[in-house]
Amino acid sequence: MDGLYTSTARRPRRVWLPLALVAAALLLAALVALAAFALAERGRLPANAVVGGVDVGSQTSEEARRLVQAVAERRLNEPILLTAAGVELETSGRELEARPDVERALRRANDAGILDRLRARLGLGEPARVPIRYRLDPDALADVQRRLAAVLDREPSSARLRLPGLRVEVVPAEEGRRVDRRRLARVLGRLPATLGVPLVTVDPEVPTAAAVRAARVVESLLAQPRRIRAGRVEVVLRPAQLRRALRVEPSSGRLAVTLAPASLARSLRPRLRRLEVPPRDAAFVVAGERVRIRPSRPGRLLDLERVAASLVRNRASLVHRARFVPAPPALTTEEAEKLRITELVSEFTTYYTCCQPRVTNIQRAAELLDGTIVRPGKSFSLNEALGKRTEENGFVAAPQIFNGRLEDAVGGGISQVATTLFNAAFFAGVELVAHQAHQFYISRYPMGREATVSWGGPELIFHNDWPAAILIKVSAGDTGITVRFYSTKLGRRVETETGEPYAYRAPETIRISNPSLPPGTTSVVQSAGSSGFTVQYTRKVYRGEKLIKDERYSVRYDAQNAIVEVGPPKPKQKPKPKGSKKPAAAPPAVPEAGPEPPPAAPPAAPASQS
Repeated sequence: MDGLYTSTARRPRRVWLPLALVAAALLLAALVALAAFALAERGRLPANAVVGGVDVGSQTSEEARRLVQAVAERRLNEPILLTAAGVELETSGRELEARPDVERALRRANDAGILDRLRARLGLGEPARVPIRYRLDPDALADVQRRLAAVLDREPSSARLRLPGLRVEVVPAEEGRRVDRRRLARVLGRLPATLGVPLVTVDPEVPTAAAVRAARVVESLLAQPRRIRAGRVEVVLRPAQLRRALRVEPSSGRLAVTLAPASLARSLRPRLRRLEVPPRDAAFVVAGERVRIRPSRPGRLLDLERVAASLVRNRASLVHRARFVPAPPALTTEEAEKLRITELVSEFTTYYTCCQPRVTNIQRAAELLDGTIVRPGKSFSLNEALGKRTEENGFVAAPQIFNGRLEDAVGGGISQVATTLFNAAFFAGVELVAHQAHQFYISRYPMGREATVSWGGPELIFHNDWPAAILIKVSAGDTGITVRFYSTKLGRRVETETGEPYAYRAPETIRISNPSLPPGTTSVVQSAGSSGFTVQYTRKVYRGEKLIKDERYSVRYDAQNAIVEVGPPKPKQKPKPKGSKKPAAAPPAVPEAGPEPPPAAPPAAPASQS
């Protein structure tokens, strides 16, 4: 019919819906199967797990732990051969006190994902091998490292120059080596059967190339004579003189070539000294109780450092100019004036018998002490000022007190210097830091107010707590020593009182066995001397009218005991026939010095150079 349209096409059928349902069912089934597989794997290791060389696939964690722990424990007893540079050393996990970290290895093996586990279950892929790490005892590890280092470590050898005569020879450098301890510890933690010990190279401080460059410098420096001129004066330095002054020393990876100024001075000063003006320090000149200052004077000295540097740096030049530099005094006039040393503030004198060995020591000490300056706020130590009393230092053997007896020692007599110095410091009002009286009373010293010293102690130390320096002047003649302190008085005044001695103690006789004496004999080592007693004295120090120190001292003197050495007893004689008589032997004579105690050693006491 006209005007009508009829379609003959069919509508498509909906086939995708059944397919989707099938796919969903399959996916669900797969997920269910995977979940079931995961549930079955729970608590077990992957099927391809190998821990510490032990196949623990599909084992429970407990079973795997037991198997791996047993193997790891056996591994501790197996030897580990360490080798390097032809050296072999054997150790073991047991010696290293190693502890296997089984738990960590099992955790790593258990970290496999579900898909990896599925592939392992299906036999796909390689076994998953997890090594066991061992924790090593730090001390045991360090011991093995030290043993290896002792035979393998080698210090590098820097290049150097050998200078036979005027020739120059280069001694090449050699590399060193050292055990790489950190890397060794890391590898040893696996307890391998064999291990090549890791080594690191140690470079020398000075390589061969640096020595070659230094050799060229030395060769050019010693090639020909050099002339040093100062105005019209000229000194020729020959190669042999330059060689004596030559110094070649390592410095920041190279060999520094220098000339020693002191050595050059021996060659240059004989001709150039007349062009120098030595500096003069300010000096304190004593006139009676007053002190004046001799002014300082600047000087001019040859600049030896500059001459030495010029010779090395300008090797192409054969003529070098000598230069001079100002030389300031060590103590200028202005500095001396600030010390405020103007007048006598204290002095003390003690006396002795002429010409004994101890007098030599007293005079030597006076020589060393004379002119010492103690600045404000500084301390003075007699032992530090004198140094150790030795024959090389000018001292001789003389009597001193040691352990209750008099015996000869180098430096005996110095305690008289100490006593005289102590009293000068006492009346100068300075702080008395350390002092000690003699063990026995010695009549030439003030009772109680005296001091002894010995190397290593006792000490004599005082502190200058006044705002002016102290100049110590010491003079020792044939019969006495005087110590004077010069400073500024600043209103200082010292008062002292000494009490009456008390608590007297009579000397005793100390008997000491001496097997070397003939049987039945005695030998008097030391006769009894003065009694012991205690005495007190005071010191008050004023600054103007103000009391700044109020001190009380107590000194206890020991009695000077007699010391007698006694030989072994006489052997008993066989009895004689009846009727014979023999007069009894008189007892050995002993000094009458007090009650006689049982045999004993004298009391220990510090030495004093009396």
